[in-house]
Amino acid sequence: MKKVALSALAAAMISGVVSADALTLYSDPKTGQVYTTPGEGRVEMGDFIDAKTVDLQMRDMESKGSEYQEKMKKYVNVKSKAKTLEFSGTHYFGLTSNNYGSENYNGGDKSTGFELRRNYLQVKAYFNDKDYFRVTMDTTKELESSTTYATMYAKYAYLYLDEVLPYTGVEIGIAHRPWIDYEEHNSWYFRSINKVILEDKFSVAAGASGASKNVGPDVLNSADLGVNFKTKTDYFSSELGIFNGEGYHADKAANNQQNSSDLSFEWRLTGHILGNGTKVGKYKRDKDTYANISFAGLSSKNHKDNSVVVDDAAEYDRNAYWFHFVYNQPEFLIAAQYDVSKDEVQRTNAETKLKMWSVNAEVRPFQDWTVLARYDNLKTEYSNDATKNANDVGDADQFIYGIAYAYNKNVNFILSGKTVDAKDKSAFTRVDATTTTLGDALDKQSYMLTTEVKW
Repeated sequence: MKKVALSALAAAMISGVVSADALTLYSDPKTGQVYTTPGEGRVEMGDFIDAKTVDLQMRDMESKGSEYQEKMKKYVNVKSKAKTLEFSGTHYFGLTSNNYGSENYNGGDKSTGFELRRNYLQVKAYFNDKDYFRVTMDTTKELESSTTYATMYAKYAYLYLDEVLPYTGVEIGIAHRPWIDYEEHNSWYFRSINKVILEDKFSVAAGASGASKNVGPDVLNSADLGVNFKTKTDYFSSELGIFNGEGYHADKAANNQQNSSDLSFEWRLTGHILGNGTKVGKYKRDKDTYANISFAGLSSKNHKDNSVVVDDAAEYDRNAYWFHFVYNQPEFLIAAQYDVSKDEVQRTNAETKLKMWSVNAEVRPFQDWTVLARYDNLKTEYSNDATKNANDVGDADQFIYGIAYAYNKNVNFILSGKTVDAKDKSAFTRVDATTTTLGDALDKQSYMLTTEVKW
């Protein structure tokens, strides 16, 4: 059993790692404060390995005064079968102002308030230097949330085993899906202000508009129950996964998991033109130069269908693929992608196709400062509904812009804006009986002040 002083544990958690094998602590004899790094006036306390070591060190400290001794007597027991416990957190707080509706929308709707866009608390239990079990809890409270309270999910809960195949590790559990984590750590670094295009819902009509409606691709999300094989080499990296297909906060009804053909097969294949594939997702974009080109996709059978009726009219399959390119050097980043997603009803073969393209860029004119911009374009095609096609149902443009300041390695501040132009020309009646088009109702202008915290 390992005994660690409360102040020492706090210092270790702030540094991000608690290690029973390698944590050397330092103290100030005058105040009793414990540190994880050496400094002027600090005394090395040694490695906290077990209770016997702590007791011997306390005896050595007897001459330092009763106040210090009392502080050193406050212990908490930490017990784990893992070799090392690594704690970390990622938090996105924001003040957001949304204005819904165009100038033709009779005033529109508004919402302003503080958001907890993400609150990740994470622990990794390492069994050796490379194999571990990870749990990440995710809490959100956003203005456009359908709930009136903060919701918590197990975002990730998986076992990672390294080198189960040559150059290949595997995640088993609520694991990363192959694409979004890659894009967020290599191309679009501003998840705190907006999701990547494939996960995004551009706009949601506010309550005063009548029935709840939204526009946006919403093709996939970042995690799901399944297995994901991750390969990294110098010039090539990939992820190949099999999942339920519904995402970490949704699932098919248990009695409709008919057979293995109803799973989702997903992949990412990336060629590393510049840089090194073994560093994918770990580049320092203000210092490194890299260029990647990727092909990714998914094939999800019986997608998001909770019906227990086999061959129900609502059953559909989702297939998607996309191409992506990113180039980064310390002064700037440029990335672009083209995406196609198809939903096909199993009984009728009626197809809804989404065609998307997106470009995002960063310019870093000064140290710690970044100017960012992104443009998304969404086009929806219906194989059996000429009226929807004529009315541009589901079509939209989105433009995101902002400036970011890195306060330090843990804290980042972002001031940003977003404009959504929905093209839907379908008639839409407000609750006050005035009539406009749905596109006018779904237009949105947002302004955000965001604080990112990572530790």
